[in-house]
Amino acid sequence: MIYLIGAGGHGKVVADTFLLNGCLLSVLDGNPALEGSSLLGVRIEREERVLLSLNHPADFFVSIGDAESRRRVSERWEEHGHRLVRAIHPTAIVSRSALLDLGVCLLAGVIVQADCRIGKGAIINNGVTVDHDTKIGDYVHLAPGVHLAGNIQVGEASWIGIGSSVREGIAIGPRTMVGAGSVVVEDLPGEVVAYGNPCRVVRSLARNA
Repeated sequence: MIYLIGAGGHGKVVADTFLLNGCLLSVLDGNPALEGSSLLGVRIEREERVLLSLNHPADFFVSIGDAESRRRVSERWEEHGHRLVRAIHPTAIVSRSALLDLGVCLLAGVIVQADCRIGKGAIINNGVTVDHDTKIGDYVHLAPGVHLAGNIQVGEASWIGIGSSVREGIAIGPRTMVGAGSVVVEDLPGEVVAYGNPCRVVRSLARNA
């Protein structure tokens, strides 16, 4: 049994991934309005109630799109002694030399090449390609159709929008948002919003900016 936490749109896609792998699911959400409804035929239960009722270590996965919420929920369940697992779609292709941390999500059509490192809780969405020696930080989200060339670094909790491409050797700082369809040809600092072709910083996300 895998306890899947998060019953939104991303949760639906992750649930489908687990079901395709033949896993038995329990779907949980913190929104009381969703309790008793269903996700892909699985009844949704209240996350807090189930967490407090478990009296043995359980496998869980957090299917929440927001990075900080995903981190917070993961840490809470781990503090209760539960085991964070990975969600890997049957069509994903992963090099034998790639390393995937706990809580990683690889969806349909993903390709992860040689000597890549994918950090804890990262979402690698549909059709994403990650070329050799690339390092993806914890809780990063690569939206559908993103293409990363070789030897790229993406800092923790950054988000790269749908259809974006990143040139080889680029470094993107932590908690940076790259807009949809961007072409990144220069390094980007942390905690900024950037977009365009070529991609340019348009504003800061730093709290003291």
